Order: sequence, then C-alpha cells, then structure tokens
Amino acid sequence: MNFLQKIRQQVTEFWQSRNRAQKIRIVVSIAAVIILVSIMLYIINQPKYVPLYTNLDIKDAGEIAKKLDDLNIPYKIADGGKSILVTPEQKYKTMLTLAQEGLPKSSSSGFDELFNTTQLGTTDWERQVRYNQALQGELAKAIEMMESVESAKVYIVQQEKSLFIETDSGYEPSAAVFLQLKPSAQPTKEEILGIINLVTHSVKNMKSENVVVVDQYGRTLSTGVTSKDEGDDSGLLNDRLAIQDNFQNQLQANVQSLLEQVFGPGNVAVRVNAKLNFDKKIVQNKLFSPVSQDTGEGIVRSIQELKEHFTGTGNASGGTPGVDANVPGYAQAQTGQSEQQKSETVKNFEINETNENLTVAPGAVDKLTVSVIINKELTNAERDAITQVVGNAIGYDPQRDQISVESMEFNNDLMKSLTDEMTRQQSAAQRARNIKIAGIILLILAAAIGARTFFARRKAKSEEEEISKAMLEIQQAASAKAQGEGTAEIIEEQENTVYSQIEKLARHKPEDVAKVLKSWLKED
Repeated sequence: MNFLQKIRQQVTEFWQSRNRAQKIRIVVSIAAVIILVSIMLYIINQPKYVPLYTNLDIKDAGEIAKKLDDLNIPYKIADGGKSILVTPEQKYKTMLTLAQEGLPKSSSSGFDELFNTTQLGTTDWERQVRYNQALQGELAKAIEMMESVESAKVYIVQQEKSLFIETDSGYEPSAAVFLQLKPSAQPTKEEILGIINLVTHSVKNMKSENVVVVDQYGRTLSTGVTSKDEGDDSGLLNDRLAIQDNFQNQLQANVQSLLEQVFGPGNVAVRVNAKLNFDKKIVQNKLFSPVSQDTGEGIVRSIQELKEHFTGTGNASGGTPGVDANVPGYAQAQTGQSEQQKSETVKNFEINETNENLTVAPGAVDKLTVSVIINKELTNAERDAITQVVGNAIGYDPQRDQISVESMEFNNDLMKSLTDEMTRQQSAAQRARNIKIAGIILLILAAAIGARTFFARRKAKSEEEEISKAMLEIQQAASAKAQGEGTAEIIEEQENTVYSQIEKLARHKPEDVAKVLKSWLKED
C-alpha cells in the first residue's frame, strides 16, 4: 500500500510540476501510443482467410454468399467474384454445410449455349466440336445431380468424319468422367453403373467397357462395376461384413473400457474375432412326456380285462384253435381232478405330445475369440480374474468361445513421437506468441522513445527560442537605455522583468542558457 501511495504521489507531483503545454504534449503522446498499440493489436488479431471455392460461376458465387450471410459466417470475395474466402477454422464445416444445400451447383455449359451462340458460316467440323462440348456439358450437369458428386467433367473422344478419308467402321468411341466428390462422400456401385449407362446411351456406338470413371483422388471407380445382380450379391456380403464388424467393435469397446478402468487408458489392448452364422434355419421338434411327473403315467384311455376259471376232471373246456379243432376227437384217458385260473388286464394311457416349429434368425454367434494384452506383469491369479471378468462381459460359452490373456510391454515409440511433436508444436506456437508480444512491446517502446525525442526536441527548441527572446529583450532594453528612449521607471521595470526571466531560466535550464550564450559568442 505504501508503495502504491508513493507511486501515486510521484505521479501527482510530476503532473503538477508540468505546465499546460507539457501536459497537453503528455496527453497527446499517451493517446498516440494507445492508438498505435490498438492498431497493431487489430492487425495482429485480424483473421486470416483461405479459399473456400475458386473459379465459381457468378450465379453459384451469389447463392453461396447469400447462404453464408444467412449462417452469419464471415467471408471475403476475390478474383472478381469467382473466389470466396473464409477463415481456416470455418472452411471444412462450411463446405459440409454448403454441400448439404447442394452448393456449388454446376457451371458447365450445355445445349443452351450451343443454340444461343450459333453463327452463320460455321463449318461442319466446328459444329461437331461444339456439339461434342455441349453434350459433355449436359452429361456433366446430369451427373452432378447425384448426391455424392460435387462437380463433374466429361470428356468424349469420337472419330472425326472426313469426306476424303474412309472412316474405320470398327472404331469405338471412348469417354472419361472425372468426379469431384463431396467431402466424406463415396459413390455407390449403383451410382457408378448409372453414370456408365448414362454416357453409354448418350453417345452413338459407345460401349460400357470404354467408359472410365475417376475421382479427385485418382481412383478408378469404374473398375469391377458389372451388372446390378452381381452388385446385389456384393451388397449383401458387405452388409453381413458390416454387421460382423459392428458386433466385434462393440464387444471390443465394452471389454477395453472395462479393463482400462483398472489398468488405465493406453495399458490395455483388446481384439475380438466373432464368427457369425447368417444361415436361416427352421427347426421342427416333437416332444412326448407323461401327464403325471410323480408316477410317470398318463391318463387311462381304455382298459381290457380277461379272466378264466376251470374246476373239474379232465381237460379244460374248449378246443384248440386252428385246424386241429375240426378233427374228430378220440377217447382219452381221464387225468383226474384239476383247477385252472387265468386273469389278463390291458390298459391304454394317453401322454403329452408337443410340436414345436422354431425359426432361427441369421446372425447367431458360432464362435468368439477374445485376445487381451495388458501392459503389466500379471500373476496367475490376476490372469484368471481378468479371464473371468472378460468372460462375463462377452457372455462366455466354454463349449464355443476362447479367451486369451497375456502380459506384454507396450511399444510407446509412436505415442512418444506424437507427444514430442505435439510438444514441439505447442512450443513453436508459444514462441510465435512471445515474438508477437515482444514485437508489440518493442513497437510501443519505439513509439514512446520516438514521441519523447520528438517532443523533447520541440521543447528544447521552444526553450531556446524563449531564452533568445529574453536575451533580445535585454539587448533592446540596454539599447533603449543608452539612447534615452522611454522613462527611467519603464526601462527599469522592463529590465527587472527580463532579468527575473533570465534568472529563472538560468536556475532551471542552465545548460540551455549556456548553449545560447555560446552561440551568440560564436556569432560575435
């Protein structure tokens, strides 16, 4: 607090010791420094602009500018309205936003330009060339209507017709299509096939194998594009692979996030390999079971009982079934007294019958293989615990799945190099900021020193003029006194006033007074 009060007191004393002209100069100097610093900060903080689109059609440029105004995105127009610039931070986001709106649109010429610019005296060759250009423009416009295409160029090569040279009947025209794809867009196989068919049916004698489609990355998109049926099979295979990859990635992410909570991020590597069965199955089952689980018997459906009882001598009544029963009997010896009993019971039971028709949806898991690597030495107990945790996370089936847990030291060279590169970039950015700050400080100091030097020179010149004026007044007073001009009181009063001014100047600015006197002595 005392330090602040001391500074405040010094500033107050300094300000009060200045005269009005000095105060004005100080205020002007401070204002000039503030304005200069503000201008420098404004220039330094002025956003940089990079090209968003170049070589635009005027109509496209107008639509893009209107859309940017609606989105409140700052931009600049260059190259006579053919280029639009935005800040680097807004570039790719703006491109995606404009792509969703279908901007920029086509700027290719077509048949309209051909009909509007037809002139008399045009030769057949010129008409053929212009027709070819118009056809290329129309095809490009049609291709640009596709969702994934930002712009397109079509180049058609046809045999030149001549009245004097017989044309080759076996000549086949060819075409090349260049696609500028939208950001993060990839045309489907059906779209590429549609482009080929469009060009093929627009040019006479054009065959599909003579049409080449290339994108801005130099990839030949027309390679391997065949019929739609083959495309459907390929699409089905791609869908199945996508389902399998999604399933594997989901399991992998679940296991990795679970283990990283224990061992820390970057210390766990997990890979999941899933074998899915995409065959559709229909299973029919017929099950039989007793009605009563306690006795194991069902419901009695029918009972048949047979009882026979024979008492007496001789054989039992009744003959023998079959042919022997029709043969006359012969006398037999009596066997004496006999007794015979027979009992037979037959029961028919009903049991439960269950019929099941099951449809197994495709995508069932046939086998899971999970590999886990930990960046740490593991004991057998820890390895078993990790295996148990991973098994619970994936729904482990010991008859089907396999889990492998190993401990290995990770190679962090890539991560270290990335970290070093990031640190280097941060250091470079910090150095750049420090250089900017140092430059601003140097500019401020230079401006302050320049202003101080300028005003010091003006002040010295003013004081020198004031001293010269005072000395001149002394000379004039002495001359008037010598010549007897004026009254003695007036002359004395003038002398006293001039002497007091000189005394004051000599007391406060002795060096300046000495310089003036030396200059006068040199002049004399």
